[in-house]
Amino acid sequence: MKLKLTWLMTLFMAFVMQFSFAQEKTVSGTVTSVEDGLPLPGVSIIVKGTTRGVQTDFDGNYSIDVRVGETLAFSFVSMKPTEVVIGASNTYDVAMEEDIAALDEVIIVGYGTTTRQAYAGTAKTVEAENIEFKNYSNVSQSLAGEAAGVSVINTSGQPGSTSTIRIRGFGSVNGNRAPLYVVDGVPFSGSLNAINPSDIQSTTILKDATATAIYGSRGANGVVLITTKSGSSRETYVEVDVKTGVSTQLIPRYQVITSPEESIGLIWEAKVNRERLSGNPDPIGTVNNTLFTNAIVAPGYNMWNVADGAELIDPATGQVRPGVTRRYTPERFEDLAFNAAYRTEANLRMGGGTDKSKYFFSTGYLDDNGYAINTSYKRYTTRLNINTDIKEWFNVGANIGYTYSESLNNGQTDGAENIFEFADKMNPIYPVYLRDNNYQLVPDPIFGGYQYDYGTNSGFRPRPNANNLNPIASALYDHVGSKRHEINASFNGKIKLTSDLTFETTFGAQYYNNNYKSMGNQFYGVATANAGDLFMRQTEVRTINFLQLLRYKKSFGNHNLEVLAAHESNEFKRTYGTQFKGKAIIPGELELDNYIVNLSPATGYSEARTLESYFGQINYNFDNKYYLTGSVRRDGSSRFYKNKWDTFGSIGAAWVMSNEEFLRNSDLLTFLKLKASYGITGDENGVGFYTGINTFDVTNLNGEFAITPNLFANPNLTWETAKQYQAGVEFTLGNFLDVGLDYFIKDTDNLIFDRRISPSSGVALLTVNDGVLRNSGFEFDLTGHFIRKENVALSLSLNGAMFNNELTTMPIDPETGEPSTFNNVGRYGYSKGSSIFDFYMREYAGVDPDDGFPTWIQHFDDVNGNGVFDAGDKAIGSLTKYLNENDGVNVGSRVTKTYADATEKYVGKSGIPDVSGAFRLNAKIHDFNISAQFAYSIGGYGYDAQYAELMHDNNGGITAQNRHIDVRNRWREPGDITDVPLIADRVIPNVNSLSSRFITKTDYLALNNLLIGYTLPSKYSERIGVSGFNIYASGDNLFFKGERKGFNPTTSESGSSGRALYAPLTTFTLGVRVKI
Repeated sequence: MKLKLTWLMTLFMAFVMQFSFAQEKTVSGTVTSVEDGLPLPGVSIIVKGTTRGVQTDFDGNYSIDVRVGETLAFSFVSMKPTEVVIGASNTYDVAMEEDIAALDEVIIVGYGTTTRQAYAGTAKTVEAENIEFKNYSNVSQSLAGEAAGVSVINTSGQPGSTSTIRIRGFGSVNGNRAPLYVVDGVPFSGSLNAINPSDIQSTTILKDATATAIYGSRGANGVVLITTKSGSSRETYVEVDVKTGVSTQLIPRYQVITSPEESIGLIWEAKVNRERLSGNPDPIGTVNNTLFTNAIVAPGYNMWNVADGAELIDPATGQVRPGVTRRYTPERFEDLAFNAAYRTEANLRMGGGTDKSKYFFSTGYLDDNGYAINTSYKRYTTRLNINTDIKEWFNVGANIGYTYSESLNNGQTDGAENIFEFADKMNPIYPVYLRDNNYQLVPDPIFGGYQYDYGTNSGFRPRPNANNLNPIASALYDHVGSKRHEINASFNGKIKLTSDLTFETTFGAQYYNNNYKSMGNQFYGVATANAGDLFMRQTEVRTINFLQLLRYKKSFGNHNLEVLAAHESNEFKRTYGTQFKGKAIIPGELELDNYIVNLSPATGYSEARTLESYFGQINYNFDNKYYLTGSVRRDGSSRFYKNKWDTFGSIGAAWVMSNEEFLRNSDLLTFLKLKASYGITGDENGVGFYTGINTFDVTNLNGEFAITPNLFANPNLTWETAKQYQAGVEFTLGNFLDVGLDYFIKDTDNLIFDRRISPSSGVALLTVNDGVLRNSGFEFDLTGHFIRKENVALSLSLNGAMFNNELTTMPIDPETGEPSTFNNVGRYGYSKGSSIFDFYMREYAGVDPDDGFPTWIQHFDDVNGNGVFDAGDKAIGSLTKYLNENDGVNVGSRVTKTYADATEKYVGKSGIPDVSGAFRLNAKIHDFNISAQFAYSIGGYGYDAQYAELMHDNNGGITAQNRHIDVRNRWREPGDITDVPLIADRVIPNVNSLSSRFITKTDYLALNNLLIGYTLPSKYSERIGVSGFNIYASGDNLFFKGERKGFNPTTSESGSSGRALYAPLTTFTLGVRVKI
């Protein structure tokens, strides 16, 4: 009986369990944001009333075992909690709404985290999706347009190049203006290319003193915090991201003359004008007889079936006669120098963990080829991030990244051999390839194909421009590039001493080795004089950073307190060596042993510096309404001799008014915060490592050592110090508009200036602290949410900054002991009240319509006040300087044709724009998403030096080159009204010299990035065995509209153009992301 009863009970339990399991099932889905439809990673999903729960993965997907009738509770920071009752379906996609009243997203700041609500400073967080979908090799370029008051200057389109970043203006005159980069809590001294953008979780830009003062002497120019991805306690995932595309030159270069016929007509006209102005009675006959001689155009470059200028040029029009035919058509340098190139990138990421341990692993490959021939950047990266709880009170972690890269920079040397300058400036009458006496292409017996024209290959064809150079051949036959190994590692530990007190420590180590080589081939070009040569430069850098920190956090009712105290040390050492050898044994070999002649003595040195710091911070809030924060930091630097130590700090406050009872239930003003701060930060990076002591160079003098001065010491040199004030407001109107407004004033004193000293000392400049520079401005950040539905979303973000730059105190003039009244620095003038980018030069007055000569403005001291320059009046060379040195000046003005007599003056234009920023449009329609980011600038000016060189007046000698198409507007006969002078081949000096003629508006509108993507719904992706599938197309630098084609003010911080510019790459890519 007992056995029978046991059997029945077993049968009953089996039935009950079977019934129970029949009611439990696995459900899955995707959690997205109602605002933009994007997936939400890390959403907590709990079976209500139980402890069972999971989190969504990176693509917002989840899967959980649950019974019919149970309730899933979804919760996420700044989102309204959502509940779903389980029914018959196995798929539950959830769209979560933003909880405006609980906007409390986490912000990573210096040595910790805070929330948007609690933060009294100004920080902008750029999430991963705004970085990794752009086609750049490093994060610096991806930050363009992402934050108000942050300028990203792309100085080169070379693949693998790093952009220059400026935060809130220009923090120094001659010193450092760059921000501090911090990667995973460790100050970073390596190349940003060592960090794969695909590995970055977020980038936070700290702008005001409350945010940056805790970094002391390194925070004066802002801080960029880069946080790499880490694992989570969710189940393991594998994600593969592959994209491939094309890079090309869509942003136009300067518009130059492309027709050989038009160019030879200009040469003929300039030579005729030269002869006429020189008094030649028969200028046309002279030029016709000598046009195709070595004096003008060598006969080997006469591509036309004519013998002389008389047969080629119609003197009535100055143009090539109709019916004249060519012997051959010269190749265009631009056609052969630039072409579309492929870009391929692949990344593999893995993540996962348990409740106690988490890991993240990634590996990446990038092959980025530039549109200029033989330019490329290739990179291999890998990263491992591990974090584990050894005990409940003891946590350790390690984050290790390794990068190997190869960069090929052919054709980018300075001077005429630069391929970009050559393409713009080489006259179209000159071919790329060499012709023989019969004007046929000459085979190349060494490299194959055809020989390139170097201009000196035979006696009858000298080329007056870029003699013995051909940058296309150099780009193919020579080598300029580098190979780099880089390791960035950090190890951290956290010990929970009590429930409120923790001890944290981080040890960071960085190392890189860069091997740069420049090889000139032994067969063609300038290196033939050395029988081939090789220059090698080896750079090795080691950095160690060690942090120890105590953190105390405690809540007492409505009082919340966080206190930290820390010590940090940083050591940096750089080793540098060069060698230059010639006479190659094996052509093209890139090893020093292949070259047997030392062309210059080998050089090498090491330098090091240390920084020691002690700092603390207090954060307090009452009832989540009133917030106070303060920090202090004491830094000691080995760079300074006497003034090694200085103290920095900040204080800030915020009032979250929307948490007050009188606003808590407002439907219109759902969030409102007022904030203000003041702080003092410093900078030491504007000076060298040994400025406090005299240094010398040791050289070889006839077999004996010789010592020459290198640096004249200033033992009193100290830190540049920035005092910054800020007031701001953040608010949200309903569920529609988010607004952030900030006004700041930053005064930098003890400016680093290079003061000229007596040449008898053997050194021309002495680095001193002097002067005060003010940057002030207004920043705005607006986001409008026009549509916020589950399957349709539309939003527009707009940011911008308006700032002023002003020298409020000038440096001391050592001759008078008083503040200097004026300094002329290149194109700019420095005086009290001016910015460091106010143009100071001769003012162009146009062209004399009677003779076509250029004119400029000359000011004079009109002693008798009659408005005429006559006896007793004094010509003024520098207007501001003269007015500062003389009282009661009656300034007169007149027009002069002599450039040297014209007056240098402020011309009323500045390189600083009135307003600049960006706007982004985001849209989602069901499973499709689109994003477009534009950048803009209004109101500034730049000096277009490249345009000035293309508007020259030269056709002979070493300066013969092409012209800009604006030369078509030149003066040709009396009565012509134009601002372009006649062309006369160097008869008129200073035609394109420094003057206001070449100052150009820097207004622009640019389409930085366009992204179109499609995400396969989870119900379909699961059928193919993946948890996420996304396909997207992306383009960068797709459109640029400025004042002049070829003039791109985004390539310099002053808005001016330089020579030899590798214009930004336009890149189109197609990508696929799959998650398993």
